Amino acid sequence: MRGLKFILLGLFSLSSIASFSQEDITTVIIEPLQKEALYREKVFIHTNKTKYFVNENIWFTVYVANDFNDTPSEYTTNLNVNLLDESGKVIASKNTFIQDGTGFGDFLLDSKLTSGKYYIQGFTNFMKNFGKENVYIQEIDIINHEKKGQIEDKEIVNKYDIQVFPESGYLLEGVQNSLGIKVLVNGKGGAFTGSIKNSKGEEVSAVTGNFLGMGKSNFYYDANENYTVELKINNTLQRIDVPNAQKEGVVFEIDNEDEQKLKLTLKTNTETLPILKTDSFSIIFYRNNHISEAVTLTINNDSKTSQDFLFDKQKMLHGVNTVTLFRNNEPIAERKFFVDKPNKKAIVFVEKLDIQNDSITFKFKTVNSRMSPKVTQLSISTLPSESKVFKEKQNIKSAFLLSPYLKGTIERPSYYFNNTNGKEKEFLDLLLLNQGWSSYNLSEMIVSVNPKKEYDFESGFGIKGSIKKVPKGYDIGLLSKKNRLKTFSKFNEKNEFFFENIYAYKNDTVRLGFIKKGEELIKPNNIILKKNKLQIQDYNYLINNSFKQYMTEYNQVINGVDSNFLPEVEQLDVVRLKDVKRKRKETIYDKEANIAVKKNEVAASFYKNKKVTKQMEGTFETVFDYFRFLGFVRTSTHGNIYLSLRNVSGSLFTGVSNLNPDGTHPPKVYIDNNSIMAANYESVQNDLFGNTISTVNSGGGKQSTGQFSSNVTNQGIELLKSLYMTEVDEILINRLGAGGGATGMGGIIKIYRKKGNHQYYEQQTQNLYESLVLSAGFDRAKEYYKPLYNIYSQSALKWTEIDWKNSLKTNEKGEAFIKIPVNKFSNEFQFVINGFSDDGILFHYIYKTSEDNF
Repeated sequence: MRGLKFILLGLFSLSSIASFSQEDITTVIIEPLQKEALYREKVFIHTNKTKYFVNENIWFTVYVANDFNDTPSEYTTNLNVNLLDESGKVIASKNTFIQDGTGFGDFLLDSKLTSGKYYIQGFTNFMKNFGKENVYIQEIDIINHEKKGQIEDKEIVNKYDIQVFPESGYLLEGVQNSLGIKVLVNGKGGAFTGSIKNSKGEEVSAVTGNFLGMGKSNFYYDANENYTVELKINNTLQRIDVPNAQKEGVVFEIDNEDEQKLKLTLKTNTETLPILKTDSFSIIFYRNNHISEAVTLTINNDSKTSQDFLFDKQKMLHGVNTVTLFRNNEPIAERKFFVDKPNKKAIVFVEKLDIQNDSITFKFKTVNSRMSPKVTQLSISTLPSESKVFKEKQNIKSAFLLSPYLKGTIERPSYYFNNTNGKEKEFLDLLLLNQGWSSYNLSEMIVSVNPKKEYDFESGFGIKGSIKKVPKGYDIGLLSKKNRLKTFSKFNEKNEFFFENIYAYKNDTVRLGFIKKGEELIKPNNIILKKNKLQIQDYNYLINNSFKQYMTEYNQVINGVDSNFLPEVEQLDVVRLKDVKRKRKETIYDKEANIAVKKNEVAASFYKNKKVTKQMEGTFETVFDYFRFLGFVRTSTHGNIYLSLRNVSGSLFTGVSNLNPDGTHPPKVYIDNNSIMAANYESVQNDLFGNTISTVNSGGGKQSTGQFSSNVTNQGIELLKSLYMTEVDEILINRLGAGGGATGMGGIIKIYRKKGNHQYYEQQTQNLYESLVLSAGFDRAKEYYKPLYNIYSQSALKWTEIDWKNSLKTNEKGEAFIKIPVNKFSNEFQFVINGFSDDGILFHYIYKTSEDNF
C-alpha cells in the first residue's frame, strides 16, 4: 500500500520464520480498514463562562476541525448546537453557520429554568455516521434563586465502583503484568490506597490512586494463583477480584516517557513459545482510518520471552493513538496512548499596554514551537481573576486531542492540558490505560473504524414550496437584491419546486420569480413555502446518569448562596443610536478598493482589484482573452504560450530552475485559492477541479528538466481559456508579487468565481418577484453585550463577566489587541483563551493578570 512502510522485526530475537507475507496484512487488515474511509470531524464549543444566571446569555464560539490534523474543516457549514437539561431533553437549539471552521451564537436563558446542571451539545449531520455518542458535550450550571432544584430529603449513601483494566486487554500467567485500577465514588473519581494480594493474603504489589480515582500496579502473575485488589477509600475497605490470567498468549506494555520514541515491550511465557512458531503477528499504529505504521513480526528464538521495540512518534498523529497487536490477522491486544508532538506546541503571550480613560489595552501574540508568529482565530473570555462563574471542564485541546477518542464520560478532561503541576502527562497515561479493551474480531473492528455512510454533509438549507399555476416553459428562480439569479428549480408534476444549498438566516426575505431563457421575469403569486417538520429528540443516553446523584449536593451549594450577595442582573433591550449622515452612492470603484482587504490578502495594498462587470463580460469571452488584452499573454519563438506580468528578467540565483522563455519569472495563478500555475520549485498538486497536475519536491533545488513548468503552464493556460468571464466575480492582480516571498517574484493573480447561476436581469425598478420570509435557515448570532450588573462590592464582582470576544484574529505578526473596561473594585482579570491556526496549531491558555506567568 502506497506510503505504508512495513518493518520486518525479529520477535523475541528468534530463528525460524513463520509463513506470512506483507501482502496479507495489506489485503486482509489495512485495505478493509481504509476502504471508502469517511471524512471525520470534531467539535469544540467555547462558552464565555460555565455558570450562568437566568435572563443571561450563553455566548459561544464553535470550532470544527479535521480529525486528521486539527486544521479548520473545509466541509462543514451547518452545525447543530443544543442546550439540554439534566435529563438530556432539548430545551433550545441553534443552527450555527460555520465558515473556515468557526461559527458563533448564543442562547438567552429563560427565567423559568430551574437551578441545576445543563449541557451544551454540538454536532454535524455527518458526524452521526460514527455513532450517537460522537458529539461534543459540555456541562454548565444555571442558577435561578426563584426556581431552585428539588432537594431529596434522604441520607446520601456512597456507591463505590471499582474497575480493573489489564494493560493491552488481558493478563498472562508467568509474566510481569500491568494492571490499571479505577475507583468511582458516586460516579466521580476518588483517591485511594491499597494493594494486590494473592490467595494467601500476602501483598504482592502496592497501589495508590490519584484524585481522579486512577492508579496502576505491576505484579508477577503466578500460574494457578488468584489475586484480589484491596483498597482503602473514604475510611472504608473495598475489595474486587483480579481477572484470571490466560495460560498462553502474547501481551505488551508501553513506556511513553520519551518525547521522541515510544517503547513497546512484547511479552509471552515459556508455554506459549512452541505455539508461536506457526503463527503470524503484526502491529498496527492508527487512529480511526489513518494508519501511521504497520509492522510484521517473525519468530526465530526458542527461549527469550520478552523484547523491547522503539517506534518514532513523529510518524504518529498528534493526540490519542491506538496500537493493536494481531495474531493470525485477528486482534488480540490493544492500548491507547498519547503523542504530544513538539512541533504542535503553541504559546500565547499576553502584554498589558496602557490605560486610557475607562479601559486597559492588552496585546495577545500567538507563536508556534519555533517562536514564529501564527495567524490564529481566537475567542477570549475576560473574567474577574477570582471568578465564581467559571470552572474549566473542556478546552480546545481536550476537545480535539482527547475526548473524541475515549468512550464514556471523562472527568475534567481539560485538566490534562493545563500544565500546572507536572503530573498531567503521567495522569493522562493512566486515563488511557484505564480505558481498557473489549476483545473483538477483525470484522467487528472494521465496522467500528470504518462505518458505512448513512448521513450526508449538510450545506446550507433547502427551500421547498409549491404554486398553483405555472406559466408554460418557465422555471422558478431565487434572486438576489439586485435581481441576479442565485439558483433555480424546475417544477414537478405537482407544481412543486426545491432549492438546495441556500445560505440564508431565519427570517431573511427571499425573492422568487418565474424565469425563462431569453424572456423577462414574471411575478409569481400564491407561493406556499413548506415548513420542515420539527424533530424533537431526547439525548438522555449522552448524559452520565451518575451526575444526577449529585443534585442534592449541588442544590445545597446553590441554595446556600445568599441571593442578596449576588449582582443583580437585568435583561435590557439594546437600542443603538447613530448619527444620521448623508451617504453618497457607492460606486464600482468603492467596491473594488477593498476587495483584497476583505479577503485578508497579504500585502493587500499591492493588489489591483477588478470586479467583473456586465460590460467586461460582453467584451471578453474568457479570462484568457482578458489577460491577452492586458498584455500578460506571450508566445515564445517555438510557439509556446505563457504568462508574464513583468518585463524584468529573473536572477540566476533565485533558486527557480525554469524561467519563462523571455527570462521573466512565471506568475502564481489561483482560481478560488487553488493554485493552477506556479514557479516549479513550488509544489503544485491539484487544479481547481481536483485533478492532479504534477508534484515536485519543494526546497529550491533545480529539477532535471523544464518539463514540469511547461506542463503546469499549458494546463493552467487551458483552464484560463475555458473559464468564461460570465463565471468570474473578481480578479486580483499583484504585479510585484508583494507578500508572496521568493515564490511570488513573477507576480500573483487571484481569480474568484461567482456562486450559482449568474444571469443578469435589469428590471430592478419593477416588482417582478414575490418576497417571502424564511422560517428555516441559520440562526443569526447576536452582537455581544454585557449584562447590566449592579456591582456593589468586590465580592459581587466575582459573580460577573467582564468581556467576551467571540471572533478575534491575529495579524501577520501573530498579534491582536483588545480593550477591557475598568471598574472601581478590581482590575485584576483572567483571560480564557482558545483558538486554532490554519495549519492545525491549537492554542489554549488561561492568563491571570495578578500572576507572573512567564
